[in-house]
Amino acid sequence: MSSRAGIALPERGGLSAPAPRGERRGRSRASARRAAARVFGVNLLLGGLAVASSCVVLVQLLETWHVGSGHPGHAVTLLGAQVGYPAANAAAITVAALAALGLLAVAAATRAGVRELRADRHVRRALRGQRIARLGEAWIVDDDRLHAFCAGLVRPQVYVSRGAVDRLSAGELAAVLAHERHHARRRDPLQLATARVVGEALFFLPASRRLAARQHALAEIGADEAAVAGDGGERARLASAMLKFADDGDGEARGLAPERIDHLLGAGSTWRLPAALCLISVLGLVAAGALAVALGRGASASATLAPPLLASRPCVLVLASIAAAVFALASAGARMSGSAHRRRRPASADRA
Repeated sequence: MSSRAGIALPERGGLSAPAPRGERRGRSRASARRAAARVFGVNLLLGGLAVASSCVVLVQLLETWHVGSGHPGHAVTLLGAQVGYPAANAAAITVAALAALGLLAVAAATRAGVRELRADRHVRRALRGQRIARLGEAWIVDDDRLHAFCAGLVRPQVYVSRGAVDRLSAGELAAVLAHERHHARRRDPLQLATARVVGEALFFLPASRRLAARQHALAEIGADEAAVAGDGGERARLASAMLKFADDGDGEARGLAPERIDHLLGAGSTWRLPAALCLISVLGLVAAGALAVALGRGASASATLAPPLLASRPCVLVLASIAAAVFALASAGARMSGSAHRRRRPASADRA
């Protein structure tokens, strides 16, 4: 295990010898909390600025572009038909490009948010049928493997597998549960999901994804510190439990980052908030909105929504709309039927 983690763990005595106990523990724990809150705050700031900037750009787009439905002012003849095309100056094209980027960010955020909600619903449904007993504030799930986690975006709860209850010592189990309870109290599942959504929405800002990844690491380190503090500064039991989790199953370390072990051994983190990168990201978002406002004053654009075929034959548009609506309803019904069928199959398989 030590070779996979990249470090050599000392024996119990080495782990349980925290240096100046009260002062150092309180300072590091507070520092971890502040770092996690600072990273989350900066990510939310970037997300809020992106939303505000996108709204400003879209308003400028609506004020700049004039769309009509009459005869096109600018048209070319193609296959005997007059085909209109939009006319815009450079300022209007730039505003349209910024609006397109904002719409891409909104689409990415929507997709990521829906994915997070679906994943949360799937996990809650799966766990609902596996809960077998209560263990204090935690639920025991029917699984022989070593598992312990916090799940739930709105009401986070702690889950621990039957295998973990059977194979961990009382002290190790208490340390693991304290770790997961810290996640639940701080609503880390919701915070981490929000950070992932913001990171995917702001795909054009490298700082956002880096902050989301760092927040996950800080959340784990902060939960480790809470577990150690709850055990009177004793670190050996949590470290022993972490190694058992890592050695379970196929032997690959799950959630056992070398940084966590280093921090548990007393090594300080060398990571610092990328202030310059964050400042550049903030200035970039503000500049995008300001640029759209400045360009909107001199922007001029016009377009027409009069395709030759549909303009001359409006019944084609009506028939196409009816067909599209029928197809959409049929597809939605098929997806709902397939989803219900898939939900029934695992239930029957579990009973068997």
